[in-house]
Amino acid sequence: MIRITAVSETSSFSEDEEKAGKIHSAILAWGSKNIRKFPWRNTDDPYRVIVAEIMLHRTKAEQVERIYEDFLKKYRSMHDIYKTPLDELMGDISSLGLSWRGRLMHEMARYIVEECDSQIPSSKEGLLKLPGVGPYIASALMCFIYEKPEPVLDTNTVRVIGRLHGIRISDSSRRSKKFESIMRSYLKYGCPRDFSLSLIDLAALVCTSSESPHCEMCPVGEWCCRCRKMEGGGIT
Repeated sequence: MIRITAVSETSSFSEDEEKAGKIHSAILAWGSKNIRKFPWRNTDDPYRVIVAEIMLHRTKAEQVERIYEDFLKKYRSMHDIYKTPLDELMGDISSLGLSWRGRLMHEMARYIVEECDSQIPSSKEGLLKLPGVGPYIASALMCFIYEKPEPVLDTNTVRVIGRLHGIRISDSSRRSKKFESIMRSYLKYGCPRDFSLSLIDLAALVCTSSESPHCEMCPVGEWCCRCRKMEGGGIT
């Protein structure tokens, strides 16, 4: 078994190459059998993916799935969203909650139609210019559409990384250079899209937010600091 040492919040992180490769392979292997099937995961169409990412913000995937396909049948492009009255658009996605989401989608469509000739930008820099698109959505789009090794860091993925490496998790972890560096150490082994989706689903199904995650089902438990602490009878 490979030895693993907890990393303090202030220490520098140097990922062991062998361990990173094994963890990457184990998460991919788990994902090949357990990854959830959602319609936005079966496409690399920028429009379909960006609509999904907006809908998924602070919303469960199962909730989005119920309206996603019907939404795309009515709104086949950003231009369709752009020409639709805001009240109508907001009504069509009201079941997702977060009323600002409709205004954001409408403003994004306006920008793409008027400033980008109806073409969704294909670079991270271009995506970041879109209304409401921050580093997370931009990285997710680059990873899921173009298979770029961009770290997809949200509350769920940082939870897995933090527990795995013994790093304290806070509200700012999603923007942490430490977490970004660790994620990049895995992505360099390839398959960034499949790896990131597998990590997201590992967080949703196994390494859950509760105080009792399903460590016995975890494919990377042998390298996990939290699992080792639980086996030793203590957890912090």
